Amino acid sequence: MTNPEPTGRPLCLTTSDGVALAAVVHEPAALTGRHVLVAGGLAMPQRFYAPFAAWLAQRGHRVLTFDLRGTGASRAPEHRRSLRGLDADMLTWARQDFPAAVAALSGMAGGAQVAVIGHSLGTHHAAMTDALTQTRIDTLLAVAAGSGYWRDWAPESRRLAPLMLHVAAPLLTPLFGYFPGRALRMVGDLPAPAIRQWARWCRHPDFAWGVEPDAIGPSLRSARFRIQAYRFTDDEAMSDTCTRKLLAAMPNAISTLHAIDPAALGLARIGHAGAFRLQTADRLWPILEEALRPASREVRT
Repeated sequence: MTNPEPTGRPLCLTTSDGVALAAVVHEPAALTGRHVLVAGGLAMPQRFYAPFAAWLAQRGHRVLTFDLRGTGASRAPEHRRSLRGLDADMLTWARQDFPAAVAALSGMAGGAQVAVIGHSLGTHHAAMTDALTQTRIDTLLAVAAGSGYWRDWAPESRRLAPLMLHVAAPLLTPLFGYFPGRALRMVGDLPAPAIRQWARWCRHPDFAWGVEPDAIGPSLRSARFRIQAYRFTDDEAMSDTCTRKLLAAMPNAISTLHAIDPAALGLARIGHAGAFRLQTADRLWPILEEALRPASREVRT
């Protein structure tokens, strides 16, 4: 597939704590589909998802993408070179930034519920956000997402986990004042509070809800949207165990888990991030788009 024609217009979101976030609305020629929010993976800028968002817009959906504070176009001028001093952790993103995006899109829909496509960390935002924001979501596509306990990771990432979680993160974060992941080619640049919290979560067998049950448990239980979860057999990060643990942590959300072998679609590779690359567009994107439709069959995993 060739790169879809650009359909986006810039938008500025404002969080409840007054932070400006860069967003893009991809408008369809005729709105015949859903209002869809694309919530990206850890340290992944919204521009990565632009071709997918434009393709969805061409299919009649209004699509919103956005950058979390400290990421992509939401990286403030004073943090262009360094995220030192940025006070943001994983729950800041889930309970300040993500709600601003959901509220904006729901407003465009006249107050109606929206669909969320959560790539990896983006799924956690829907799971860990506030209850009001969750009521504005009726469908969550969880793509390459799962619990982050490192011993459950797929082998390729599990081999590198001790280096990142026990050496790089604890040593370099206090030295630089943030995690310089982009230079290390480990995830990406992350604020100090975020990497510290994420590392704690990843070291616990029950991940975030094991480390902070009082803070996160209520959100997991209040999630009542339907979940269509997609994992890929060649995902180098998330294993089947990871995905099932995440779905089980949301007991009141009806979920369906789809395991996709790239070869079955005639694809050489999908991996952790490939679901949103143009190479998978012809074979995989129509499957994800079909799952946005409320009529999709639901079964509890």
